[in-house]
Order: sequence, then C-alpha cells, then structure tokens
Amino acid sequence: MALRAVVRSFGPAHRVVEVEEYAPPPPGPGQVALRMTAAAVNPSDVVTIAGAYPSRTGLPFVPGYEGVGVVERVGPDVADIAPGARVLPLGSAGAWQQVRTAAARWCFPVLPELDDEQAALAYVNPLTAVLMARGYGVPGMRAVVDAAGSAIGRMLLRLLSESGCAPVAVVRSAAGRARLAGLVDESKVVCTEEQELAPAIDAHTGGRGPAVVFDAVGGEQGAALARGLAHGGTFVHYGLLSGVPLPDPSRYRPDVRLVLFRLRDVVHRAERPWLERALAEAQGLTLDGETASPVAARYPLAEVRRALEHEATAGRTGKVLLLPQA
Repeated sequence: MALRAVVRSFGPAHRVVEVEEYAPPPPGPGQVALRMTAAAVNPSDVVTIAGAYPSRTGLPFVPGYEGVGVVERVGPDVADIAPGARVLPLGSAGAWQQVRTAAARWCFPVLPELDDEQAALAYVNPLTAVLMARGYGVPGMRAVVDAAGSAIGRMLLRLLSESGCAPVAVVRSAAGRARLAGLVDESKVVCTEEQELAPAIDAHTGGRGPAVVFDAVGGEQGAALARGLAHGGTFVHYGLLSGVPLPDPSRYRPDVRLVLFRLRDVVHRAERPWLERALAEAQGLTLDGETASPVAARYPLAEVRRALEHEATAGRTGKVLLLPQA
C-alpha cells in the first residue's frame, strides 16, 4: 500500500485535501510506475483544488502538477525508459502521491546535476518564465510584471532584465518589495499598498504606457494594467492570484493584443523534441541559479494540510515542497 492526497470536493485546499492509502496499479501498455521523490505546492494547484477550473477538473483527483520521480516499473511496449531513470511526469496532475502511474510519452529526463528538490521545481515556473520572456520580451521594451515578488515574478524580472528590458515590478506590500532587493532597482518597484497603480505606471513609462504586461493577478488590477498599455500593446495573462476573472480587455482596449498563456496548453500542443529542448533550457537555468527557487519548507505527504496552510502564509519567502517518501 502507498499514500496519496486526494480531492473529492472543491474548496479551500487545507480543508478539502485528504490523505488515504491505496494500492498502486501496475503500469499498463505505454505506462511507467514512478516512485515520487519530491513534489511542489503551487498556486495553480491551490486554485484548481478551490474549483477555479471545474469544467476540466474531474472529481476525485490527485493534485500536483509538478514533481520528480524515479521509474520503478515499465509497462508493455515501453522501450525508451528504463527502471532507475529519474524523470519529470508532465501532462496532468497526480504528483502528490507516493507511487504514480504515468504515460511514458509524458515523462521527460532530468539533468543529473539537479537535486530532487530543484528538479521538482524546474518545470512550471521556470518553463513558464522562459517561454514568456523569450516569446514576448524584446530588448528595450517597456514591460510591467505584476505579482513580481512571487517565484515566477522574480524569474521573469531576471530574464527580462538580462534580455535588455528594464521591467517595472508591481508588488502588493512592503514584504513583496523586500523580496526584490538586489534583483531590480528600488525605483522600478510599484507597491500598490503605498501608491495608486495607474498613475505610478504612467510615471514609470513617461506617459506612454508599457508595451507589454505580464499579469498573474487578473481582476481589477489586471484590468487597470490593461487599460494603461501603450497603443497596440500586449497583455500576457498567465495567472489568477486574485481569484477574480480578468475583465475582457477588448471591451475597453480593442487595440490590445491579449495572450492567455497557459503552460498546460503550450505543453499539450508541443512536439516532444521541442519540449525536450525547452525543458532542458529551463533545467539548465535552474542549475545556473537563474530560475532556481528557494525552499521555504518541506513536509511529508501525510502532512499535506500543514503544507497547504504554510503555502497560504502571508510573507512566505520560498516554495513549499512535499516529500512523498518522508
């Protein structure tokens, strides 16, 4: 028997996630059985558990979009992955369990130099940051990143700055501002608890507005940033930390290009060779420290509710990890 976290009804993650014993099924054709060694707790997990995407989330389900595991067994017809391989299982949730059965075609190799903790954190945020910065960041472009104190926000700031942009960072509080120390010039930080957002962005961009906004908040803050874009600007919406949907910018800014960036959609459309290269780049940047994530806490799977309470703690300065085998 093994342990897994399971969700049977939508709601606050620290209340609705349960832990149960289960008998891991043997891998079928085209599948592998993975012993999970580390898994991340991400905002995307929490909002999914809360019911943000009910049309594409069937109940019950095992959460966890990001984790790393070691292949224990392979099913019939699996020839390109051998037991002992360390892999990232992508394509669906399911990382919050001790033994996961996954499709072999969705398992991707891990750089041997990465430890399990950083390997477990080298997919969602690093790959999102790399693809967005490479796809929508142009040297010299006026850019704004909200939720800039988050792990992915800091990655975006670093990658955009290195590409020749001088992004403006939007944070909610002084604690968020503190998390950016040494990463961006303090004069390029807008704290919404201290300043009104729209005039501050207007001042930072000389009244011209940013050419691109990377928005992980949605709601009224996202709408305010969309309204302030330069003519013909690009609004990249990739998160919903406010829990409030983004009002359709086309209603008030028909000239704006709206990009709904969902890593899951990109991954599912991609050809495997392209995705292998992109993942290798993201892992390499994690290894180099460019997209590495500090770890705030580690919890055994049996204490997943404590982990989720920690994830919700204001001012948390790193990622929360589940260690399924602990």
